[in-house]
Amino acid sequence: MYENYIELIKNTLSEYRFHHSMCVAERARELAKKHGVDENKAYLAGILHDVTKEMPNDEQIALIEKYDRKLTYVEKGNHRVFHQMSGAVYVKHILKIDDVEVINGIRYHTTGREGMTLFEMIIYLADFTSEDRSYPDVDVMRRKTDEDLYSAMMYSLKYTIKSVVEDNRFLHPDTLSCYNYILNKRKELYE
Repeated sequence: MYENYIELIKNTLSEYRFHHSMCVAERARELAKKHGVDENKAYLAGILHDVTKEMPNDEQIALIEKYDRKLTYVEKGNHRVFHQMSGAVYVKHILKIDDVEVINGIRYHTTGREGMTLFEMIIYLADFTSEDRSYPDVDVMRRKTDEDLYSAMMYSLKYTIKSVVEDNRFLHPDTLSCYNYILNKRKELYE
């Protein structure tokens, strides 16, 4: 089932990005098992989450605008979010994968979004905490992810928002909406 997709990313991504994708796939499978989500779908989304990451930006924009919509100035101003949108489009329209969970897991693995599903959080956090990651606090993130996805999401969103603001980059509205959504969900669950 996965061999063709593994071969695809092995042939289209750098060795570094291929290794990262496989680490995310393993972490996604692990988190899916722990949190009662379909392990096979999580593994597949992990394999393909960065399928277009190394595609030239103009090709990614063309793909998004052909199959989805025009990018906003915020999206155009932050090339780091292109690959989640182009990846979802590529998986749906080129690879013909019609599983909404897999597509949305890829689509929101960088920005998050309001109303994130458990599956989407697992892909987002698998990318954040895969074995190959080595940023400061990665061990804290891994522990939080293993213990409570909502706490891990909050921690990761604070980390991301702070980093984006400090770098004077555009903050995607989905990230802000995700922060508010997760904050509210945590209040509903724990207060």
